Order: sequence, then C-alpha cells, then structure tokens
Amino acid sequence: MPNRRSGDPRQQPGRGSRPRPQGSANRNQPVPSTSSGHRLGKLLSILRLFYAPVMLWAVLIAKDDTIALAAFGLAVVTDLLDSWLTRKELDRRRSGERLDVAANTVFVLAATFALWQIDVIPWPIALLVPLRLLGLLAMVPALRSRGVRTLPVHLLGKVAAFFLLASFPLLYLSHDIPEKLDLGLEPGLPIQLAQAFGWAFALWGILLLWWSLVLYAQEVRRLMATTPPLEKGGASRA
Repeated sequence: MPNRRSGDPRQQPGRGSRPRPQGSANRNQPVPSTSSGHRLGKLLSILRLFYAPVMLWAVLIAKDDTIALAAFGLAVVTDLLDSWLTRKELDRRRSGERLDVAANTVFVLAATFALWQIDVIPWPIALLVPLRLLGLLAMVPALRSRGVRTLPVHLLGKVAAFFLLASFPLLYLSHDIPEKLDLGLEPGLPIQLAQAFGWAFALWGILLLWWSLVLYAQEVRRLMATTPPLEKGGASRA
C-alpha cells in the first residue's frame, strides 16, 4: 500500500528523470486538429489558393485593376496572418505548414507568370522562380531513397515568399505608367517609390529563394551521408 505522503509510485517520475519545468509543453503530444488557430491557418492558405486564379483572370482577361490589386493585397495580408498564427502555435501540424507553402508557391508562380505576360517582369527574372521549384523537385528522389517525404519548412523560404508577395502589388501599380505623362510631366513620387520598393522586394525575394534552395541541398546532402538507404517495403518518414 503506497504511502499517502509520497503518493502512488506509479504516478511518480522515474529516479533518472528530470522534473519538467512549469509551463513546458510535451512535444510528443500532438496539437488537436480542431484548434481554432490551426483551422484558421488552413483557411487562410486555402484563400490564397483561391486568389491565384482570380488574380490571373483579373490581370490577363478582365484587366480589372481593382480586383487584381485586391487579390494581390489579400495574398499579402493572409500570409502575414498565417505567419503570425504559426508563431503563436509552436507545435503546429506539418500538414498546415505544407498547405501554407503550397499556397505561397502557387500564388507566386501565378503572379510571376501574369506580370511577365503584361511586360512588368522580364523573362530572365521570371524564369528564376519556376527553376527554383524544379530544383526542389529534383531533390525528391534522394529524399525518398532515405525514407523522407519532405524536409522541414525553412524560415528563409517563408521570408522569400513574403518579399515576392509584397512586390507584386507594388509592381502592378506601376505597370502601365509611361515615362512621360501629359504635359511632359514625369510620373509622381508615389509611382516611383512603388517601382523602387517593388523591384527591391522582388529581387531580394528571388535571391532568398535561391539561397534557401542551397540550404535545402546541403540538408539533403547531409541526410544522404548520415542515413542508410531505405530498404524495400520500408515506411517513409515525414
């Protein structure tokens, strides 16, 4: 019969275990998928996926500046909210992260294509975005050979995606501005600032995208060197 002062020994930590600090969470305990933050994060990612075809229609077919700018702006806002929710939920499920990355990738590719079509982004720069995606896809066979489906989402890739999302509305604002306005006046200061900040965000975003690709390649190389190949019939890890 256990001592009342000591309590039930089955509920006591082992002799070699360390007491867990107050307020610390068990990382092995999954976050419930019904949490409001997790569901809101997925909804924001789905909205960005929905904005992509709307933006393409507004820019290339309807040529409606209001709808196009609204789609660009909402993509930036939803990405910011999604990132804020990610910081609030440290143990967010991997499925939510993958959906967030997929939504950003689809929207960035669609926006790059649309702005290239209306001669805002030259084709050599526009080509760097899908080429980076092809570089990531080229690493998939190496990951699968080691039983890994995807690598953890890198913060650098998230920052790069945000820079690109922020550049699109600024570049679109100045996409149809002539060098000289009526009466020989040059475009106003707001238009010039939009062009400058838009290109700054775009170039930094592309640079960070490719830098994150290098970091992913190093991680895959390290995985190949330290992990034995997966045997036939083995289960893959996330």
